[in-house]
Amino acid sequence: PQKQWYQRRVRGWWDHWILDAIVCNGLGIWLGIKTLNILESKTYDWRDLWSIPGNRGKIQRILSQFTPHSWTKFDWGYTEDVKRWFMVILVCTCIMIFDLNTFYLKAVLWIPPPHPINFYRCVLIGFVGAVALRETYEYMSNPNCKRFGQQSWVAISILATECLIIWKFGYDILTKPFPTHVIIFWTAFVVIILGWSLWNFTYKLPRRKRTASGRFVSECATDDGKAGKAE
Repeated sequence: PQKQWYQRRVRGWWDHWILDAIVCNGLGIWLGIKTLNILESKTYDWRDLWSIPGNRGKIQRILSQFTPHSWTKFDWGYTEDVKRWFMVILVCTCIMIFDLNTFYLKAVLWIPPPHPINFYRCVLIGFVGAVALRETYEYMSNPNCKRFGQQSWVAISILATECLIIWKFGYDILTKPFPTHVIIFWTAFVVIILGWSLWNFTYKLPRRKRTASGRFVSECATDDGKAGKAE
């Protein structure tokens, strides 16, 4: 839709698939996963600075001040529960809208790309989004957590405000009709997502749970039989 709505964003296919999809997104995701694996396997030993012998150890301790105090592994488990699945889809949608708003705010408000406000906005969204994402994970994973955290609502408010600004000042751009191939793509995408969700959570997951439950009952019966024979 950017190509249809925002003519300054018209680029070649190589820019979309090679630079954006493979290099920027693909390589960034791969490096992020490798970084998380390194941080997860690292041993965190936070000792008092003056209890560390040698100047080299003290310098390493000072530099480690800027690293995490500890590491918590996040397991979203989005294929194991329908609530988690749609929450992850919602989170990904919000992230993509934030990314998309970066370009449309510049377009509808006539902000030059080199203007520092664009950089400040990305930094602000990054810090707010990091805390909001942690609170969202807590809401999904902790059964005692019954509502979103404050930063999650702040992030939603910022996103809603940006969308309203774009709608108000870019109404003529947003009301342009979608090209046919864009409609076909997004329709197919939504159908695939809904179809997979229906198949996974109504057929595959219940069947796997029944199979695991049957194996557990069978193993218990076998163990009881062995115990009876032993007596």
